[in-house]
Amino acid sequence: LTSVPGDITPNVTELDLNQNDITRIQQTDFNDKYTNLVYLQLSNNDITSMEIGCFKGTILKTLLLKSNKMTAIPDLREVGNTLEILNLGSNEITTITVDELSYLTELTDLYLFDN
Repeated sequence: LTSVPGDITPNVTELDLNQNDITRIQQTDFNDKYTNLVYLQLSNNDITSMEIGCFKGTILKTLLLKSNKMTAIPDLREVGNTLEILNLGSNEITTITVDELSYLTELTDLYLFDN
């Protein structure tokens, strides 16, 4: 897959898109489509960017973005009050500011290894 499929059932709660060739997450990929989505696996792709607001309307608790090509922490404000686990390990992130994570009020596990 080179992009997020558009024919996913709206009631999905867990979605595994691990090991594909997805390069970016667009606002239209998840925005207000999957209101029950709590677990999203996007590791081992080629993701370099995520559009602001792409997870609006979801209730993500786990977001796995390990082994992609991201150079910065994505803006995840729309899931700031639900996201508990964020894995950004094995990307290309070189700097992090406090502001980039301060709105993730429910975050319990953050993985940033091998950046």
